[in-house]
Amino acid sequence: MEKKGKYIFKLFGNKDLPTYFLERRNVVRMIVFTTFYSLVFINVFRPFNSENWIPNINSSSYFLYSSILVIVGMVVVSLSRVLMRFFVKKVQLGFFEYILWLVFEAILLAAFYVFIGHEVGFVENYMSENPGITFWIAMFDIYKKAAANTFWMLLIPYTISLLYLSNEDIKKRLVESENKPAGRIIQFKDERGEIRFSTALENILYIEAADNYVNIKYVNNDRISDFILRNKLKNVEEDMANTPLKRCHRSYMINLVHVLSIKHDQTDIGIEFDTTSIKGITVTKTYQDSIIDAFVKYSGQKQ
Repeated sequence: MEKKGKYIFKLFGNKDLPTYFLERRNVVRMIVFTTFYSLVFINVFRPFNSENWIPNINSSSYFLYSSILVIVGMVVVSLSRVLMRFFVKKVQLGFFEYILWLVFEAILLAAFYVFIGHEVGFVENYMSENPGITFWIAMFDIYKKAAANTFWMLLIPYTISLLYLSNEDIKKRLVESENKPAGRIIQFKDERGEIRFSTALENILYIEAADNYVNIKYVNNDRISDFILRNKLKNVEEDMANTPLKRCHRSYMINLVHVLSIKHDQTDIGIEFDTTSIKGITVTKTYQDSIIDAFVKYSGQKQ
């Protein structure tokens, strides 16, 4: 047993259960949907010969009784999920354990429905229709049918709910990834739009223009290396619009993740870098405002 703030012990060593399955909001949505589906299922298919449980019952009364039955079942499932939330504070659930828990819920509900059937006289009616069987055989026969119907009654809404929650989680992660700052890998293209150089953002120090080429200064095994790319600095600036690589001079672009501070005086701004490898780079007046804005946005993003 391993302790990491809570006891973690997966009973069968299977894949971890995604946390969104256990989020309160998603649990409530799953229970509400299952309740609605079950109510429709019972009134349309009337399983367990439930219309014969109470003699001479009409449709409106059947709907009322079935609604009470489903609501009570919802309470049972809700209590089960409260217990599950308490349980996962001590033991980490995997997929297999989660499925076993759902199976246990179905078994419990089937037993509950058989108990209700017994209380309203359904077992006695079943025995009278099948003379020669004992009380316990009748209970077992009824339970088998109740369990089969309960499993089918819950399988569809549970499956739909789990698929829906999984799809919602995928969409959520996609949105989050789209809203994140530019990726940590930066790709440089030549003048024809072909990728020629890729490296981690943190590795790049600055970019210097040289006629129709740019010289990318980057860290390689703790040394400063050069990569000469055939492209104009203006084009590189446009490609890097959503990154911390910003133009500060007609001949330079700097990586703002390496900027520690910006100092202002009356006419100029001074930049303090986190490395002594960047020297002699100034910020001309044309780019001062954009550099200050970008520094506020990207400061502290170095990993």
